[in-house]
Amino acid sequence: MKTEAQISMHLLMAGTLSILGVLLSVITLLRPWELWMIPLIIIGCLVVWWLHIGRIGSELLYENICTGLLLIDFFYFGVHESSLYDIPLVACTALLLFSLLDRKQLLYLAAILYVLLLLYHFLVLDTVNAGMGEVNLLRLVLGAAAVMGSLTVARYRINRRIGEKEKYESMQKQLAIAVRQNAEFLSNVSHELRTPVNMVIGISEVALGKELTPEIREDIHSIKLAGKRLSGQINNILDYTESVEGTLAAVKEPYMITSVINDVITMTALQNGGNKLELVFDMNPRIPAVLIGDAEKITHILRIFLDNSQKFTEEGGVCLCVGFRRESYGINLIIDIYDTGIGMTSAQLGQIVDDFYQADSGSQRYVGGLGLGIPIARGLLHSMGGFVHFESKEQQGLKVHMAIPQGVEDETPSIIAPNASKMCIACYFRPEKYSRDEVRGYYDNMILHLVEGLGVEGYQAHNFEGLLKLQREHRLTHIFIAQAEYMRNVPYYEELAESVQVAVIADKDFVLDADSRLLVLRKPFFALSIVNLLSGRERDNKFEDAQAAGRRPFTCPGVRALAVDDEEMNLLVAKGVLGSYGMQVDTCSNGKAAVERCSQTAYDIVFLDHMMPGFDGVETLRRIREVNNGAYKDLPVVALTANTLSGAREMFRNEGFSEFIPKPIERLVLERVLRRVLPENCIQYDMNPRASEEPPQGAAPGGKGQTEEKRTESAAPLPEEQPREETAAEGTEPAHAYGSLVRAGINVSLGLDYCSGEEEFYREMLQMFHDQAQEKRDEIVSLYEGANWKDYAIKVHALKSTSLTIGAEELSGRAKELERAGKEGNTEYIRENHPLLLEMYGQVCESIEKYLS
Repeated sequence: MKTEAQISMHLLMAGTLSILGVLLSVITLLRPWELWMIPLIIIGCLVVWWLHIGRIGSELLYENICTGLLLIDFFYFGVHESSLYDIPLVACTALLLFSLLDRKQLLYLAAILYVLLLLYHFLVLDTVNAGMGEVNLLRLVLGAAAVMGSLTVARYRINRRIGEKEKYESMQKQLAIAVRQNAEFLSNVSHELRTPVNMVIGISEVALGKELTPEIREDIHSIKLAGKRLSGQINNILDYTESVEGTLAAVKEPYMITSVINDVITMTALQNGGNKLELVFDMNPRIPAVLIGDAEKITHILRIFLDNSQKFTEEGGVCLCVGFRRESYGINLIIDIYDTGIGMTSAQLGQIVDDFYQADSGSQRYVGGLGLGIPIARGLLHSMGGFVHFESKEQQGLKVHMAIPQGVEDETPSIIAPNASKMCIACYFRPEKYSRDEVRGYYDNMILHLVEGLGVEGYQAHNFEGLLKLQREHRLTHIFIAQAEYMRNVPYYEELAESVQVAVIADKDFVLDADSRLLVLRKPFFALSIVNLLSGRERDNKFEDAQAAGRRPFTCPGVRALAVDDEEMNLLVAKGVLGSYGMQVDTCSNGKAAVERCSQTAYDIVFLDHMMPGFDGVETLRRIREVNNGAYKDLPVVALTANTLSGAREMFRNEGFSEFIPKPIERLVLERVLRRVLPENCIQYDMNPRASEEPPQGAAPGGKGQTEEKRTESAAPLPEEQPREETAAEGTEPAHAYGSLVRAGINVSLGLDYCSGEEEFYREMLQMFHDQAQEKRDEIVSLYEGANWKDYAIKVHALKSTSLTIGAEELSGRAKELERAGKEGNTEYIRENHPLLLEMYGQVCESIEKYLS
């Protein structure tokens, strides 16, 4: 895109050429000169205007054509005898025009052409000679002086402009360096804050496991919640620094948009809590079922903007509208978020893109926060090629408009209603009960889009008489009523439910009588839940219920797996976690041994560490693929890595891995990967009554198991404190027993999560970490003293993952920084921080020893 300054300059060049061309044409006719030049001059001017008006070609091409035509006109004018004393006028015009460009060689070219024309008049035409007279000689000298003066001024203008440009670029570089330094500082501060914050959360958990009075328990619980809030802000800072450093990279993999929206609904409902805001989720059912993009980033973006809308909205509601537009590469996912909050002024909208900006940054702030949400969301959008636009007026709410390019894998509509042509639905709610008129519009649009997208016959009623009229005039099959409307006339709707299916759209704490015939849809409700009701089926919960109850939602009996890692502790974790799914797990500690194992044994799946001495993960993968003449060509090989930078999945897939799992292994991530890479006959689902239900009929099939996989991802997460409280209640391990670990900054909850919540397994991991500490420490010291930075980076990389497995986040973070320094050859940083790593390592081991004793 050309800037406004470039367009103005190009217009000036085209205009100057046109005027000069007209004058040359007139002079050619009057003198007369070579008449055949007139058509060429006209064609040249037309070409310049065609390029300018059509915005055709590059900036450099346009400027070269203009300067070339100008020099040709200059030469044509100057080679005639009668033009000798007028040559300086054309030369000065050319120099003035060339001074607009930052190309001094053009100035020199014009000056050389002027000198050559004078020589031509002197040597060939003999118009410059000794007998030309003083007056003519004076005119010639004055013309040459004018040309030299114009050349000097033009050079000065170009030099000054180049100097200002270099100064500006230098300032830009300094600003970019300052921004990066600021981001690095924030990142360092965030890592330093993690330990005390985790101590606050951990000690709170320890205290909550003791006998306390209700008042003290409530106070400690408040402290824990405050610590979690601060932990969330720290995570935001880390996301922001990743965006500033430019390390964000979007992946492109299939996902179901219904799963993304369902995840967002779950989290938004939890955050809404006791607020009485109306949350409306309006999605076009015709959006393709399976898209190709980065579902995780889209979910994060939606949560940021919805959380922002909830913060600044006291009454009324928030609406999320998701649509799409067809494009040559697939679709543009069109997302609009509306709210009835305090809105923003024009001045505030102009500053909303600034980092750390908050509209209410004064002493009487409306809500808390660091002002990083929008910069993070903007960075995520840019990484996917999308954009965001804001519209607002003060006290009239905010509209956020986003467009995100996405590929399409399955064109089937994302939500389908079986027998849609045979259905006739009615929705009844009274709009006057809403404090803001906009909320009524949210619901009206959602119902309209739902009815049109599903292809069902649907009507709305805004009063009881309207509902009765719809019953008389249409053969209704389903009626949806709001909770307040139901409570106003319970007997009528209970009787109506004998002939028509009636559903109440209700709050989460609403309960029907045991003998009621009505169904309940919880707010906020989603098109998929409505379709499931229309099709006569409840939502499939076989994954969600199993996970919420702490059970494995499926097992993999008969699957033989190979885990490869150079750290014995990581192998023990992998064997324990994978074994809990019924797999037969073999282990080996290096790539060479893994290749030998694969040549001797038929494995169904291989989990391969990425960074190992000798054969690294990539080399090992290549050799495994070549085993037995390509017998393992299609074998699922999953990368195990502690490098979880944005774009890691894309990087590993490009290397030939089937998938990747960050270390330490998280159960939900592992389950998602297993369902993706293993054949269906290798997975056996938990056959309990709830789990044996058929899949929901509303969601369109995603192909290749995508539907099941993504429904699992949409499971509502459990509150973070729940598992630990249940453990303490069961008495398997008193919470206060972890006191020495918590005081040393070890996040016990995180360690237990990585050990599948099993206390004994976690104790075993602590014991192994402690027993191997001296050997690992000696290896790190030996490599440090020998300045073997490549292997040093590998060893601290291993420490990074094993320390995170037990919850030693600060030690893991320090090892991560040293690993990065080792890869970059930053010996100065290593020498400064290596002693700190060893000191921290020793403190962690000492705390483990106290706990074990």
